[in-house]
Amino acid sequence: MPASTPLAYAADWVFDGQRFLRDHAVIVAGGVVTALCARGQVPGGVPLVYEPGATILPGLIDVHAHYMRWQGPLFLAYGVTAIRDVGNDLAFILAQRASTPNASTPRIVCVGPLLDGPQPTHPLVSRACATRQEGVTAVRETAEAGVDGIKFYHNLDRKWLPRMADEAHRHALKASMHCLQSGVLAAAKAGVDEFFHLDGVLADVWPDHPPGWLSVWGLPGFRATRDAPCRVADRLAALGVTATPTLVYWESQWRLRAPESDLALHHVPAEIVRWQGSLPRDAAVADQWHAALRAAQEFVGLLLERGVRVLPGSDVPCGCVTPGLSLWQEMGLLVAAGMSLEESLRAATAEAAAFLGLPQLGRLAPGASADLVVVRGNLAQGLPAHPELVTVVRDGIAQRPVDLLASAREAAGCVMGDPWAEQLRGHSSG
Repeated sequence: MPASTPLAYAADWVFDGQRFLRDHAVIVAGGVVTALCARGQVPGGVPLVYEPGATILPGLIDVHAHYMRWQGPLFLAYGVTAIRDVGNDLAFILAQRASTPNASTPRIVCVGPLLDGPQPTHPLVSRACATRQEGVTAVRETAEAGVDGIKFYHNLDRKWLPRMADEAHRHALKASMHCLQSGVLAAAKAGVDEFFHLDGVLADVWPDHPPGWLSVWGLPGFRATRDAPCRVADRLAALGVTATPTLVYWESQWRLRAPESDLALHHVPAEIVRWQGSLPRDAAVADQWHAALRAAQEFVGLLLERGVRVLPGSDVPCGCVTPGLSLWQEMGLLVAAGMSLEESLRAATAEAAAFLGLPQLGRLAPGASADLVVVRGNLAQGLPAHPELVTVVRDGIAQRPVDLLASAREAAGCVMGDPWAEQLRGHSSG
């Protein structure tokens, strides 16, 4: 249980979810923030934990993950105190969400299963829909199960999307989509609120592109599309859709294929490495993925220039990257795409919380949940590639990252049994 007596955390820099403040303190009690004030204004009698040369942030939010139980302590160890699971077995993820009031795992919001066409790409974590009516029924029943959003998958017939999106909105839930064949413009026109991965952009920018998905962005022909990316970005801005590009996945595919890979596989279980990281080393393929990442970042830059909301999500366990650290990598890639440093932090805190309808998260202000992170260094000067976390506070309870990493090492031996473990194993053996 969070302590009811006040405690102040102070550092040389504080990012409150919107802006940086110098030499401030965050006072917490009973699991909530009670005050944000200058360090010298902390009331007498309130214990003060001051970390010189450090920055305090709200707990970070990864808006695109597929939760497995081994990930929990890793997310927290790297300061991610909340995640959105964007596709999982319904019973499993609802049970995991219900178990997260404790401070040893991140808060979970979820969309339930992937709502897909009659032959789902990921059958163990999907619900198949053979007709439009089945799709609408799937949205309604998933919503009534108590999820926090709805996710459409790319094998759905694009003609079904307007009715399915309407049904999601009727239940006051946002509809998100991995588009691919349907294209992002068709999805956005149908009322889909958010698109993932950017692969669906290909259907609009380069309709007759060669087979493939994300890596196709690295083919020379993509550069020949000339003005099409700008036109698509203009339309997406006008339609008001949100983008979650998961650029860290693209980077992982480049690094995993490079002849001398420098992708750090810290704390990733051996099974995940075997299923996701055992790729042939091929310089030409790696170069194509690297070019695809650069092209994707350029497109994200177009979206940012037009005011499209772009959120950071890492798609773990896909790509074999470390949960939690993956979000810091994603923020760095978004900065390279054109976000300012403050915008990237805002996107991973207050903006993510607002999009998810969770205003109590992602900010350090009176009444907010007492989720905060103390990171060594001045983050106003740049995002660290490998952040050194001092303390992680989840719901008012402080934990040491070193202890969380020790828990992660123990949890790494318990991969099997989760739905995504069976799904990834099936893909790797198929």
